[in-house]
Amino acid sequence: MPSSNYGTPVGKTVVPLAIATNFHTPTAASDPSTSTTTTSSTACNNHHHSKNQPQSAFFTNSYNNNNKHNHNIKSSTPRPGSATKFYTTSSTPRFRRRGGGVDLLSVDFSQWHLILFILCLIFIFVQTQTFQLARYMMLLQPSYYTPPYDTHNPHPQWCPFATCYNSPICKPCQRRFLIVIATGRSGSTTLMDMLDLLPNVRMAGENNGHLMWGYHAWDNLRTTDEYRLDSREDVEGAWKHHPIPEQALACPTQNMFEIMNPPPEEDMMKRSWEDDPEDIIGFKTVRFHGDHFISENGELYDATDFLMENFPCARFIINIRGDVEKQVKSWQVNFGMDLDGEEVRSYNRMLVNVASYMGPERARLLDMSEWTQKDNAGVYVLNDLIEWLGFVDCKYESLLHANKDGYKSDQQIMSLGKNCRYGGS
Repeated sequence: MPSSNYGTPVGKTVVPLAIATNFHTPTAASDPSTSTTTTSSTACNNHHHSKNQPQSAFFTNSYNNNNKHNHNIKSSTPRPGSATKFYTTSSTPRFRRRGGGVDLLSVDFSQWHLILFILCLIFIFVQTQTFQLARYMMLLQPSYYTPPYDTHNPHPQWCPFATCYNSPICKPCQRRFLIVIATGRSGSTTLMDMLDLLPNVRMAGENNGHLMWGYHAWDNLRTTDEYRLDSREDVEGAWKHHPIPEQALACPTQNMFEIMNPPPEEDMMKRSWEDDPEDIIGFKTVRFHGDHFISENGELYDATDFLMENFPCARFIINIRGDVEKQVKSWQVNFGMDLDGEEVRSYNRMLVNVASYMGPERARLLDMSEWTQKDNAGVYVLNDLIEWLGFVDCKYESLLHANKDGYKSDQQIMSLGKNCRYGGS
């Protein structure tokens, strides 16, 4: 039998399932052909009837609130042999189902309010979580935020042994120092000049024992019970002050020696000049074993504690002269002064104890009698020294001779190598 374009045989009328279940013709049960004809006739009657009836009679504005499945169309039970009528549940349906989906354009205005409110909540939640995630990721970067109180050591290669109590008013390990402690006429000035040749090292000479003033300021507050330097609570009364962060006194002590060892004036005159915080500041002193530093038991341990606490990121070179007889003679020849050999040996012993007390990572003990051998045979001692300091591709070929004939300096030009550099941080 020929078919139409939609797959329905010509001459046949397909009755919807909802209609077929509610419509019954007595003759349809006994004669299938009659049933087909009657159904076809009924469909024609429905079509004819719907054209002659007004639209309001065909669709009514009733809504069945008890409709469990929310169907939009239901059928009434027709009389046998009469046309089937369809009734809608509402003139404004909540949803129009098309192909199983939902047409959002037909959503009620009150429902749009609810949807917009939910979308706003989702947007706020996503934005908040995104901000928190971004903030957390930035906190993972060490350079983004540093807590005001921490123990971060910015120079772990130069001073891995350092104890750094950072606070908002002082970061005691920010600057690196190189300090030479020696006895008089032990080659300390030559050593200072040799070290000053290293890149990013700025050495200074004697300062008439100025460490003494820093030591006395530190020791004065530390040993005054009423001041309570180590108190973690406010001090009231005549000695009133807020808690002083631990190791905070290191910064004024360090600043004092930075000011006494400035860069060249022509550099500071440049408009764009800034002091490089990566420069290593150094100085030498031959007065650390003076009476102001020696404790009652004849040792320098308290003064050594002062150095390690107030210069936590410093390397120390302890230089003595093992040949005491030549040292005493040098004083007599150059300054007309007679020294007691036993007294010099006592100073040497105290400085050896200082080097031992500081430890091999922080301090290196040198003996002038070894590194000043003839024909530069002892220059290897200084090359070992700068390797210990962390410099690479640097090598001394010879020695300078400072304080020759008194306090005269050696004017020879010396190079440590074009690739000489500091290899750490």
